[in-house]
Amino acid sequence: MQRRGKRSAPKGQALLSKRGFIRDQACQIPASPFPRAYIPVIFSARPGMGRAENKIIMTENKIIMKVLITQTAFDNVTMEEAVVRITQMAQKTDIPRVICTGNLDHLVMLQKDADFRAIYQAADLVLADGAPIVWLSHLCGTPLKERVTGSDLFWELGRASAATGLRLFFLGGAPGAAACAADAVHRRYPSAIVCGSYCPPKETFDTPEEQQHIWEVVRDAQPDILLVGFGAPKQEKWIQANKELIGVPVSIGVGGTFEMAGGIVKRAPKWMQTSGMEWCWRLAQEPGRLFRRYFMNDLPFLLVLAARIAADRLRPKAAKQKQPAA
Repeated sequence: MQRRGKRSAPKGQALLSKRGFIRDQACQIPASPFPRAYIPVIFSARPGMGRAENKIIMTENKIIMKVLITQTAFDNVTMEEAVVRITQMAQKTDIPRVICTGNLDHLVMLQKDADFRAIYQAADLVLADGAPIVWLSHLCGTPLKERVTGSDLFWELGRASAATGLRLFFLGGAPGAAACAADAVHRRYPSAIVCGSYCPPKETFDTPEEQQHIWEVVRDAQPDILLVGFGAPKQEKWIQANKELIGVPVSIGVGGTFEMAGGIVKRAPKWMQTSGMEWCWRLAQEPGRLFRRYFMNDLPFLLVLAARIAADRLRPKAAKQKQPAA
């Protein structure tokens, strides 16, 4: 990936703390408000469609736990740990990295879309954006630490930019949404660096001329992190197809985040976010667009999957009870 020379990420080796946690010295970033990341080591449950699996994977001197749900591996990280890892990725210029923010609707699409599924499988970080993902992980008996939403990650990256000098670029969203989101970040974090925003016109988006223009706008801004709001799976497929051409260290699909951050669409109250009822708020705002998605696609899939997980977990217990006493 051809980019300007930049500072290297701090280097270090993973150490085992007294409490049995992996402590990664590389997670301490100069001038960052985030502490070292502590990642628990928990060993495996049996994989399968209705099960989750904790996979211990060694990458770049770090041990990272992943939870597998319907063959989609979610990184078991907190928001704080996710921001630390993204910041580290953004400080490297060797290869472009892709981050996915997965929700229930993504799981539905992944069952039918092989290209979308391949992007998830190759992603450098997969975050549990939707509350049902966390619910399913608990039902499987291998709970994710917490929900890491793209909407909240947006603000945390703004804070990280103010602390570390990382450059952000906002691409996509409704007309004017990315610019409004950039203004909102500057109001909350005056030292944050949003080096540009651009909303491609829908009418000409797929033309070679417009694609060339997008490449030039992004490359000229030289961002460290690109947030793309085209909606799924369009944004993930665009990132995968263009990541080498735009030369950005980290690209993240963020859906409708710009509209919420810019105040164009009001986000649900905090209690609805934390209780997993944010979808009700969104449905009330856009019933025409979301009714079919939620009630015809997502809800049936969730019910079938939850039943399958529950049956899969009960089956070993039933078999054990039928075994004759020794």
